[in-house]
Amino acid sequence: MTSPVLVFLCALLAVYALATVVYYFAVLRPRLRRPRAAAAISSDGVETADRAAFEREQTQTLGPEVGRALEEWRYTFDAIVDPVLILNTELQIVKANKAARQLLSVNGAAIEGKTCHRLFAGLDTVCPLCPAQTVQHERKPHRQEITQRYLGRTFAVSCSPLFHADRIVGFIYSAKDISVQRNLEKRLVHAHKLESIATLAGGIAHDFNNILGAILGNADLLLYRLPDKEGRGESSMGPPITYEEIGEHVQAMRRAGNRAKDLVAQILAFSRQSTNQRRGLLIAPVIKESCRLLRASLPATIELKVEIADTVGMIYADPGQMQQVVMHLCTNAAQSLENKTGTIEVSLREIETGRAEQLRYHDLMPGRYVVLTVRDTGKGMPPEMLERIFDPFYTTREVGEGSGMGLAVLHGIIVSHDGVIDVKSEVGKGSVFSVFFPRLQDVAGEEGEQTVAMPRGTETILFVDDEEDIVSMRTRMLSYLGYRVLPATSPEQALGYFTRGEERIDLLITDHTMPRMTGLQLAAEINALYPDLPIILCSGYSEAVTLEEALEAGVRRFLAKPVDMRLLALAIRELLPNRDGGKP
Repeated sequence: MTSPVLVFLCALLAVYALATVVYYFAVLRPRLRRPRAAAAISSDGVETADRAAFEREQTQTLGPEVGRALEEWRYTFDAIVDPVLILNTELQIVKANKAARQLLSVNGAAIEGKTCHRLFAGLDTVCPLCPAQTVQHERKPHRQEITQRYLGRTFAVSCSPLFHADRIVGFIYSAKDISVQRNLEKRLVHAHKLESIATLAGGIAHDFNNILGAILGNADLLLYRLPDKEGRGESSMGPPITYEEIGEHVQAMRRAGNRAKDLVAQILAFSRQSTNQRRGLLIAPVIKESCRLLRASLPATIELKVEIADTVGMIYADPGQMQQVVMHLCTNAAQSLENKTGTIEVSLREIETGRAEQLRYHDLMPGRYVVLTVRDTGKGMPPEMLERIFDPFYTTREVGEGSGMGLAVLHGIIVSHDGVIDVKSEVGKGSVFSVFFPRLQDVAGEEGEQTVAMPRGTETILFVDDEEDIVSMRTRMLSYLGYRVLPATSPEQALGYFTRGEERIDLLITDHTMPRMTGLQLAAEINALYPDLPIILCSGYSEAVTLEEALEAGVRRFLAKPVDMRLLALAIRELLPNRDGGKP
């Protein structure tokens, strides 16, 4: 009896399967193909039917279950909190979720059919960093961060290709607004920089005192030993000063001035609130200078040892942020020393990553790295503390002694430089922080500083600065180069030369920060009267003027103060190439 029952059941199942296949091909498949064709997108990227009417037609055609599925898809699509767009190959919007419509729609107008670059950037052409172009080329999803000034927001963008028959027919584009996060990060990093400068204040003051001592000491020696008008020196002790000795004193003063110039540039780079400004950087001088400042800031009971390899190549980095990394690692090491007594060792070297390094540091790619290591003899950290030291707001200090953001900011800086940081620590034996930065290939070194064969000329130059000593010095300098100089110690005096029309002026050189009128405002007024007059703007802080503002005011060159004599001579001849020809 069992056998006939099994045969009957098998026959029943076979009939059911055959009926299901027949029903699918005869009834369901034609119905499914009709809405797919109806939903096809026209060549200009616009939907061929009104969405609501189309969905009602689908519900009637396919039945309530398929309509309910489409309705659930629409609810799910609109429930995504980040803007999501479906684009065609012309970057026109085919579908947009609710978040995208709220972000991009103007007065509730439809955004379907419009291009993404028009809505996001206000452009008629494709954005320069369009992720869709990268996806079109690489044929795989792509992520990047984009700041859209048109909308005033920063987005973490994800773009993925849509394929049909191995051909890209569109893109899925999502944009997560991370503006608040980025602004908070900038404020945090800036606040941490200012906190770091307070730590370095003692070292900076010590360094400036040394610089001033070198300048004033050499100036006193020159004034004391130079002969008076009658050819007699003030001192009867020792032989009269020679030209070689005069040159040595002047060169020493010049070297001290250049050290002060570099120190001011480092402070500005370290403290400015700006975006990451990475470039090819020789990190060894940055490490040496930072350690020199730190040595003067640390207590005498802490020994700072610095060991830098002879040949350390370049990395792609922001100088100010590299100073911040060194400063914070060393300050952190000093705070770990009990009773402020112990040793901090700073080393810099190059390595070639092998299999062992890649197994230990999973993020390291094969190649050469510049490794910065900071070792201390402090109290060390237990394993459970090591796991959390890079967490925001985690700190081992007492309340009021720190925010706990230092190492979190440090970790962000290193990661943004494609670097890797590793920490080893043992309680009672100290800690070792190792930072790996990818090394750049060698490039030709810059030429050394030249002090001869400066180009000359005979044109008339108007020089404007509110510091009389600067005006007097620059007047002598430009006169030495052959130029006729009209000095002015105020913007009003400079404008007087033009309003009177008594002089034929070939070039204007002006300081930027002056009372009552800035150099940029002075340049704009003079440019309105004489649009062909070349203008050089000098300032001790380049971020005070944007490139657009300078060009609009007629400024042709910007020189950072203090201005080097040779750079100024070259800039003048670049702006006046066909006046007198310029002779070396």
